[in-house]
Amino acid sequence: MAERILKLDKMTIVATILIFLAGVIIGQGFSFEVKLSDLIALFATLITFTFAWRGLKHNERQFSNSIQPVIEKMEYFNSSVGKYRYNIKNYGSGTAVNLKYKILFQGKELTQSELANMLKKELNCSISIGGPLGMSPNDSHDLMNLDRLNSKEQIQKLYHLFNFLRVELVYSTTQGQVLVKELYFGQI
Repeated sequence: MAERILKLDKMTIVATILIFLAGVIIGQGFSFEVKLSDLIALFATLITFTFAWRGLKHNERQFSNSIQPVIEKMEYFNSSVGKYRYNIKNYGSGTAVNLKYKILFQGKELTQSELANMLKKELNCSISIGGPLGMSPNDSHDLMNLDRLNSKEQIQKLYHLFNFLRVELVYSTTQGQVLVKELYFGQI
């Protein structure tokens, strides 16, 4: 907020200096006599600076959006072969760097090995868990793969566990902005 106020103050100072210089250059200077043409010129100058300032702000937002990563999840489940995949993809046009993720079960953070052990115990399936440190635009990675989910009982247990699991992603843009995204399981 202070940065915005500082930019606005700089813009006001520049506008004031330019108006003063325009008066000096024209040769009229500033006098106590105010003419209608002076007011019209002042008003036109202020409108021009307002539009220029808004244009700069719009360009800043456009640039920010053009380098923003947008990470979403996809879940794939093939019951005929007993496979489940939890995949994340960067749909944005910016790179996500310093990607860190936490797996939370009932609000408590689990390590990869704790989650793998819990799923193996509950589901008796093979599991692989892992993720990247960064994602370029249109990049896709599997965070979790489960195989050998062949019985209805395993699938019911899996869906029950999904009610309590979520992933928290923390990553940065190339400009240093830190983003946090919470993704849930089981919403296939």
